[in-house]
Amino acid sequence: MTFMVFSSILPVEGKGQGRDCRIVEVNEWLRRWCRREGFGFFDHGMVFHEGGVLGRDGLHLTKRGKSIFASRLANLVRMALNRGKETKALRGGSLGKGTSLKGGSDADLVVFLSCFKGYSDQETTRAAIIKEIKRMLEKCQQQKQFEVSIKQSRWPNPRVLSFMMSSKTLDESIEFDMLPACNALSTPRGGEFSTCFTELQRDFVVDRRTKVKSLIRLVKYWYKQGTSVHTKSTWKRGSPCPPQYALELLSVYAWEQGSRDRAFDMAKGFRTVLELIRHYKKLSVYWTINYNFADKLLERFLHRQLQKDRSPLILDLADLMGIVGEGSSWDLVAWACCCGQRCCRKPAGSALQPWPALSMGLYQMPAEELDTFITNNLQPNQVFKMQISTAINTIFLFLTQNCFRNSGSAMRVLKVVKAGSSGKGTALKDVSDVDLVVFVSKITDFRALKAERKKIIAEIQTRLEECRGSLGKDLVLSIKKTKWENPRVLTFTLTSNTMGEHIDFDVLPAFDALGQLYRGYKPDPEVYVRLMDSDPEGSEFSPCFTELQRNFVMALPTKLKSLIRLVKHWYKQYVLPHKKKLGREESLPPQYALELLSVCAWERGGRGPAFNMAEGFRTVLELIRQHAQLCVYWTINYGFENETLGWYLKYQLYKSRPIILDPADPTGIVGHGSRWDLVAQEAERCCAQQCCWKRNGSPVQPWNVPLQQTWRAAEGDDFDLQSRTTDKEYPITENQMFANGSHAAEEESYCTLL
Repeated sequence: MTFMVFSSILPVEGKGQGRDCRIVEVNEWLRRWCRREGFGFFDHGMVFHEGGVLGRDGLHLTKRGKSIFASRLANLVRMALNRGKETKALRGGSLGKGTSLKGGSDADLVVFLSCFKGYSDQETTRAAIIKEIKRMLEKCQQQKQFEVSIKQSRWPNPRVLSFMMSSKTLDESIEFDMLPACNALSTPRGGEFSTCFTELQRDFVVDRRTKVKSLIRLVKYWYKQGTSVHTKSTWKRGSPCPPQYALELLSVYAWEQGSRDRAFDMAKGFRTVLELIRHYKKLSVYWTINYNFADKLLERFLHRQLQKDRSPLILDLADLMGIVGEGSSWDLVAWACCCGQRCCRKPAGSALQPWPALSMGLYQMPAEELDTFITNNLQPNQVFKMQISTAINTIFLFLTQNCFRNSGSAMRVLKVVKAGSSGKGTALKDVSDVDLVVFVSKITDFRALKAERKKIIAEIQTRLEECRGSLGKDLVLSIKKTKWENPRVLTFTLTSNTMGEHIDFDVLPAFDALGQLYRGYKPDPEVYVRLMDSDPEGSEFSPCFTELQRNFVMALPTKLKSLIRLVKHWYKQYVLPHKKKLGREESLPPQYALELLSVCAWERGGRGPAFNMAEGFRTVLELIRQHAQLCVYWTINYGFENETLGWYLKYQLYKSRPIILDPADPTGIVGHGSRWDLVAQEAERCCAQQCCWKRNGSPVQPWNVPLQQTWRAAEGDDFDLQSRTTDKEYPITENQMFANGSHAAEEESYCTLL
């Protein structure tokens, strides 16, 4: 019988770290390929990086290197000859994952035996197998090359044979755990057979970036040093310290949730892992890389696992039966966290802030705790609000006092309106982007704005660059170059040298089409008729209606704004990564579309100011999932009374679904032509996550929001639109920013679904 073996590529000394990294990547690919194709793989690992293995030329082996190479080759041949007795042997632990520490390493050798036909065989004959392996080890010790110290087990039916192998000539030792396993992938009880999934566990860490493995090494070193004093006391208490594997998973989780940068700040990464450990009682961490919620049987089981009262709950990414570190003394590890030490402080002495990978992400948060999640993670704090307010005031003064001054232009700034999430009161924590709409004089209609917009933006940019010095020494201005020939927006960034924070600004020129607004204001239909006559490209002139867009959201109940924050967070965290699937000139729907769907869901289903947050979020997801049937519009600012406007609205509502008409601008179908299917895929995935399931294991039910409402065709081409408005509809309350003055009757906000 022929057994083909491929050898891993060896490093070449002095060729640089970049070459070594590429060699590691190729070897990892080769290892996976050999396993898939049934070939052997002679993996040298990090052996040839050690001192005394390569000669002075950095290429040929020394006598010691040849001895190591021959020993490893003999083991490979022996393994090939024994094929049939054992299915395969896998190297796990830090050596197998590439996260071993200098001076002392650990290795898990999982031996898959053909004599195990199932899990029951493994459980009944495991002790006899371990006894035989122990006997063979003691026999091999007679060769005197290595000293083997076998640890006696106190269990009658042990799962593992633990021993230490140390070199008599070198001051090195390796701790081994040898575990016999059944080579099958199915699900018995509580993690007892997690060794059967060693390949999945190992590959999960092996495939991480090199710097993430370095973070794992750092965390493991801290763990060994910080918990060594507690080892004896934990045995007395009957609960050991959590396994290193739990901390490896937390390190990967911290990087995935908080950074994902290949050149991340190591101190911040370490600080984040410590923060997760300190808040271990709130942890609920799992991956769906090897199992997920697609299968109904698995879905029910996973939800039962995730609903268990565990502190913490870290589900083994390879074995859904295993809750890693269950029953361990996490309090001792949390006590050992060194957040106050110099390694967690900046050179100036201030505390190092962790990444925003807090104890639980949205998908790990129980449905009953979504309100708390919003309060703790999404709502801006007072310091952040003050920073935003100061920056906006600086730019506001520039735009109103300096813009167009001494330019020779007759244009002047009539007013500046704060738009976007900052203006609506739905800004997310630490998300610092501000939209400022500049209303300019001497622009009398929409066509003139289109013709002069490029000139206005260029003038604002020129004045900004001239006034860099007047912004102060602390603030640094950087203007983003545009790729558009006729841009609609000027984008720039203000960075604080002392705070290390930055705020992104979008400045949009606009025509003052509405004039002075007041409470209960509704635009003259002729405003929209003139807008339609200007032949806009979609929502090209929506900045002119910014105040209506802002007031539409500003006056909503506080809890509805919290729902909007939650939906926006979901969009940023889980939907935006789908951008990589977009083709050329394709786009995802804008956040504004999801804001409007949140309002629609509440108006049609929740209504009360104290609604259930999980039900509201679930309803928005349901609307997204069924986007192909959506037709949503409001008549708070425009309606069908005017004949010209009425026909235009009917024309808009005949277009392909989904249709979400901007409540301030009827020319804008928000997100029209976008890849709603990608958002719907993520909404489908989100509905299976813990945030959409109750603690009792039942799914959160959405509100009853109808997706379809028919039009009744009357005589000719007329339509009788089935209005759902009643006198009891929830009214939009007064905008507190308006001064007291002449007041018209309050208009109601309602959405219509067709």
